[in-house]
Amino acid sequence: MEILLNELSLSGQFKDENEFFDSFDIILEIIKLIDVLDFSLAKEFMLFNVDITSQYKLVDFLRLKTDRARKLKTFLLKLANTPPYWNETQKHSISDNYMYNGNDILDTSLAESCERDKIVLSFKHNNFLKNNLLIQKNNSNINIYNLIDKYHFLDTLLSSNRINPSKYCQLKFKNTNLNFSNIENRYGFDSLDNQGQIDIFILAFNNFSQMKWEDIIKSDGLKYKQYSKPKKEGWFLKNKGLYSNLDIYKFRVTQTYRCFGYREKDEFFILRFETDHKISDNG
Repeated sequence: MEILLNELSLSGQFKDENEFFDSFDIILEIIKLIDVLDFSLAKEFMLFNVDITSQYKLVDFLRLKTDRARKLKTFLLKLANTPPYWNETQKHSISDNYMYNGNDILDTSLAESCERDKIVLSFKHNNFLKNNLLIQKNNSNINIYNLIDKYHFLDTLLSSNRINPSKYCQLKFKNTNLNFSNIENRYGFDSLDNQGQIDIFILAFNNFSQMKWEDIIKSDGLKYKQYSKPKKEGWFLKNKGLYSNLDIYKFRVTQTYRCFGYREKDEFFILRFETDHKISDNG
């Protein structure tokens, strides 16, 4: 997938460098996500000549000596000097007419995105606050996805089948009380029969991730409790297997569905799903 950095979302709108850095922190998190997903981020040749504040262009931030500027300088230099630049393989034609909000956007990333994967990454800007941007090309309309929130982007990727549920959860719930790094695929999302089941588990994970541990433990709905390991058959056998030295816990997803894993400090490492309650009956 190819994403274009929207240079039109930088027009001197930030009152000072700190306000820009606050906005850039959000952009940086999104760029890291793009990198993890192995998507491409292309930019316009003249990106670093755009205005950031009334005093500074983007290139000027490479010369600032404040602590925040120093931390971002390395990344800005990499962004400035590393391809791809969409201009090198421009796909939109200067003979076509491209308009956004009544303005001519020919020779911009917005116009170019119409001929690529139709996704742009925008800084916080009053003209680019929505996730959907409507571009008029000649006599037709083109919808462009405007990436301004990484979580909305992940939800969009999941709903369009551009990312699998396991990868989605690893990224969506990173730095929460849920950890999907050790999930066993054949007992995880691969074991579910349909999209409805997937949606139910993800909804449960959303709710779980927003709760404090003291509330999780007390919750009558979750029924979070230790799983008594069986001796002869079933999951997580007592004194046998990879998890023999770990205390296994489970929580309720629905009346029938369960989720199994173990806790380390404030993280619950999810291992397996259950949809028929047969394993739970053993312990």
